Amino acid sequence: MGNLLLSPNGSINTAEFMRAGLILIAIAVLLGVGGYLMPQSAKILSYLSFVLIYPWAVIWIKRLRDGGKSGWMFLLYLLIYIVLIVVASMILGGGEIFKFSMEAAKEGMDKAEMTAKMEMMEQALQIPMMIVGGFVSLVMLYIGDKTIPKGVSEE
Repeated sequence: MGNLLLSPNGSINTAEFMRAGLILIAIAVLLGVGGYLMPQSAKILSYLSFVLIYPWAVIWIKRLRDGGKSGWMFLLYLLIYIVLIVVASMILGGGEIFKFSMEAAKEGMDKAEMTAKMEMMEQALQIPMMIVGGFVSLVMLYIGDKTIPKGVSEE
C-alpha cells in the first residue's frame, strides 16, 4: 500500500487507481470529522490534510503514465479540482465569510470579535464543505478514470 500511495514510479491500472482514491477520500473525511469533533485540533488536522496532496499526485501520475499520458497532466486535474472546490465554497457561503471580513474591516470591528464571528461561520460550513469536498473528489476520480485511456496493465 505504501508503494501505491507514496512512490511516483511505475504505473497503476484503473482498479488500483480507484481503490487508492477511495482510501484517500476516506482519510480526508476522517480528518474532517476529527476536526469537527475536536475543534481544538481542527487547525492541525486541516494542515495535515494538505499532506494528502502528495499521495493524490502520486496516484494520478501513475495512472496517467499507465494511460500513455504525461504525469504533468496531473496539474490540469488539480486545477479543475481547485476550481470546483472554490465554486462550491462560494455557493455554500464562503463568499459570505469574505464579505463579512471586508465589512468588519471597514467598520473597524475589533479583531477578537471579528475572529470569533468568522470562526463560527467557518464551523457552520465545515460539514457541508467536507461533504462537497468528498463529492468533488469522487467526481474527479470518476472523470479521471473515464478520460485516461486504458493502460498497458489493463489490456
